[in-house]
Amino acid sequence: MLGALQTLAHGLDRLNRAALFFCKHATIGLLAAIVVVVAAGVWWRYVLNDSIAWTEEVAKYLMVWMTFTGAPIALKYGRHVGIEVLPNSFPARLRQATYAIIYLIVMLAMAALTYYGYNLAINAAPQTAANFKMSLLYIYIAVPIGTAIMFAVALEFFIEALTGIF
Repeated sequence: MLGALQTLAHGLDRLNRAALFFCKHATIGLLAAIVVVVAAGVWWRYVLNDSIAWTEEVAKYLMVWMTFTGAPIALKYGRHVGIEVLPNSFPARLRQATYAIIYLIVMLAMAALTYYGYNLAINAAPQTAANFKMSLLYIYIAVPIGTAIMFAVALEFFIEALTGIF
């Protein structure tokens, strides 16, 4: 059983690395796009005394995508806020059991967010953005995509914690 868990964890690690490669480059591109859009909005408003109506809205939508492409990366590399004093004071097996419970809770939360995020995106499909004709589906679909990747990362860590218990 231990060997099967380790093989599964290794396979999930490879899958997650591919997904996180996409997330990393998407996050970098999204951040660059936000900088360009906001800078253009500021330039037009304060230098040219004119304003571009869509810059704030586009920057918000890009930030939504950036959040849901960046969060899986933060989970994979332990950059989310966490309390580590208590688990680190436990013996090794109890620490791994605590991490297994934590990642099980994360997986449940991500499964719920993936499900409800998908429903939100589908229900928002007929709606369009305020300043340009684009379906809000393309904005809200970031939620189930990002949370599904986070689910996979949490599953990998959950399996690793189980192997640490055994």
